[in-house]
Amino acid sequence: MNGYTVVDFETTGFSHARGDRVVEIGVVTLDTEGNILDEWETLVNPMRHVGATHIHGICAKDVVGAPTFSEVADLFAADLTGNIFVAHNAAFDEAFARGELTACQRLNGSPIPVLDTMAIARRTLSLRSRKLADVCSALGIRNENAHSALSDARATALVLQTFIRRSAMDWHDIAAASRNFDGYTVHDTQHSRDHLRSRRDAAVTQETLSNGGWIDRAIGRRDIPDNWMTAQYFALLDAALLDSYLSTTEQTQLLAFAYDNGLSPAALSRLHAEYVQLVVRGAEADGIVTDAEHAMLRAVSTYLGVDLRQIPKAVDAAREPVRPRSMTISLKPGDRVSITGPVLRAQDSWASYFSARDVQVAGIAKATKVLIAGDPDSQSGKARKARQYGIPIIGESSVESVLSFD
Repeated sequence: MNGYTVVDFETTGFSHARGDRVVEIGVVTLDTEGNILDEWETLVNPMRHVGATHIHGICAKDVVGAPTFSEVADLFAADLTGNIFVAHNAAFDEAFARGELTACQRLNGSPIPVLDTMAIARRTLSLRSRKLADVCSALGIRNENAHSALSDARATALVLQTFIRRSAMDWHDIAAASRNFDGYTVHDTQHSRDHLRSRRDAAVTQETLSNGGWIDRAIGRRDIPDNWMTAQYFALLDAALLDSYLSTTEQTQLLAFAYDNGLSPAALSRLHAEYVQLVVRGAEADGIVTDAEHAMLRAVSTYLGVDLRQIPKAVDAAREPVRPRSMTISLKPGDRVSITGPVLRAQDSWASYFSARDVQVAGIAKATKVLIAGDPDSQSGKARKARQYGIPIIGESSVESVLSFD
């Protein structure tokens, strides 16, 4: 026996068999004496809605750029091989581990032998509740951030450590099934950790995005793009900033365009200044800049890292860039919209709202005019197809400001 691998998952729901997926993994490994050897964590892109954000605290934007389960499966399977799989309420975590590993061909589908710290607590502690929080409290263990996968895995590891050192259980007998289990397969024995993405990594990315500094991550050599490239980039900005919000997914799309076309940060800064200048001109065209337009200008300039006070100096007036489209979507009777993951209104409420305006609410098709999302970074099937078709995605709160009806 090599030791113990303590696992905790945060998931989109309660059943992998019914389509729920892992959104975060926390792993702590211990030796046979219960000494902690290593740990790692990562958010996981479930390629669907992230589920109960109010419980696990993970939003769709957090998992943008996070690896899928298959991309961390080798690292996970390697840590399990030869070790005892340990979890608190282990049946839950085992079911997700078995489902995810089997789906990406790192497990032969067999049930994984487990050691359940909840079951040990039931036998050894006189507690009314054996939830992790209650067991930790009884043992004097502090869980710094409950419902964060690594924090829960650390707490479970300390619970196990306490049981190992206090209990007279025959741990070698407990380990027998795990020691003989050979169901795992590791395809890549290198299994680098470079692609792991923690909650802290996600928070740093989002903070960088919020102040416009994200453009510095684009690298390249071309400083002056041609007019075609300007038009293409402005079209991306039109779609991305339609609701005056730049999601993490949209940021990734913009950076990919900049990288693929060799745009430097300096070139992007110039393009962004030109774009904001055009938006300013559009707002001033009727001689009145409303409060809503002021708010929109502040949001757009902030996301693009442009100081509105410097706009006249930042733009080369001798160059006439392509004018961006209007930052509104006009819907006509018979037009089609789609809804994904609503949170402000129920699906039926949105259907009634659009039906009253003779607009159809339906699934995603190439004719769909806009996708309205509870979270603009949603990884739902509708959201992925909308991005594939180039259909704008806006947040629910932006419906009245972005959509107009003929």
